[in-house]
Amino acid sequence: MVEIVEVRTNKQLKTFMDLPNRIYKGDPNYVPGLYSSIKSTFDRDKYPFFKRSEADFFLAYKNKEPAGRIAAIRNNSHIYYNGENSGFFGFFESIEDYDVAKALIDRVVKWCRDELLDTVTGPENYTTNDSVGFLTSGFDSPPVFMMPFNKRYYNDFFERYGFHKKLDLVSYLIPSNETPGKLVPVLKRIESRLKSNSISIRPLKMADFEREMRRFREIYNEAYKDNWGFVPLEEDEFMQEARGLKKIADPGLILLAEKDDRLIAFICAIPDINQVLIRIRNGRLFPYGLFKLLLYRNKINRLRILILGVLEEFRGQGIDAVLYSRLFEYSRAHRIYSAEAAYVMENNIPMIRVLEGLGGQASKKYRLYEFDLTSQA
Repeated sequence: MVEIVEVRTNKQLKTFMDLPNRIYKGDPNYVPGLYSSIKSTFDRDKYPFFKRSEADFFLAYKNKEPAGRIAAIRNNSHIYYNGENSGFFGFFESIEDYDVAKALIDRVVKWCRDELLDTVTGPENYTTNDSVGFLTSGFDSPPVFMMPFNKRYYNDFFERYGFHKKLDLVSYLIPSNETPGKLVPVLKRIESRLKSNSISIRPLKMADFEREMRRFREIYNEAYKDNWGFVPLEEDEFMQEARGLKKIADPGLILLAEKDDRLIAFICAIPDINQVLIRIRNGRLFPYGLFKLLLYRNKINRLRILILGVLEEFRGQGIDAVLYSRLFEYSRAHRIYSAEAAYVMENNIPMIRVLEGLGGQASKKYRLYEFDLTSQA
């Protein structure tokens, strides 16, 4: 028998947070999240998401043992900015038992109906700025930092329930050990043209981090405004994420393009610390995890490219290709020879052409699902 319990106590929340470690025990490609970061994500008093929106968390028990979890999410900002009266599910995990998964999904569907929402979309862990999508291909290697990983059968569970594809997203693995020969003269011409148009590229100024990030937020919101599901990040949301990433950031991996002191484009990458976290038991730094973090951090040889954006009026000029080229030039000098760029929407043809031109290949795919509540009432 499956029992669904709403998370209300600290003990239940701890069980909710620890459940992935139980589900993926023994999986060589599972990377535990950093426990301190996970804990902050569920702090209703401090996490910025809860200032404007809401979520409830549910645990599934089978034979009195924790067997699954899910979150029901109402993202008021998404509803307002995108005009979609959609609820979301996130943080889903389950043992390989459809009865457990169905009971969890039933609970979210009921929650969304009670909220008078029209659809349920997911997985989306709060917003599109967080982890989204179920992995559908690329199960044979660990995820890079801040990317999802899941059991193959999760897709089967949701399709069996009646969810259908909303959107596919792709990760591209790019070798950065050398620039493809045919691109060298092209990049030189582009760089010359940018220079003649007073467009320059520089690394992030860490000494002026707060001001740099506030400028970054403005262009980020502008560059991404037309993407599906995008919601402008408020300053408190953006700064919390930025300050968290600052601990592992390398200014040489965050490049800004400017024209006459106006920020017009950016690229942001971080070292793939999942190559270290995979060695740390249950994501806890104490007592031994911190030692492993310090020991293996200098052995990281891959990047996670978080975001790249170019203001609409400057697109099509090759700024994105030059940003990638400069990023890889810096990473090679620091013995980092590959990068994974994600997420890339399946219909973002201009970005896909740039990545493939740099030698990138699709390495992992993810799917967002949707369930229509109006036809199921």
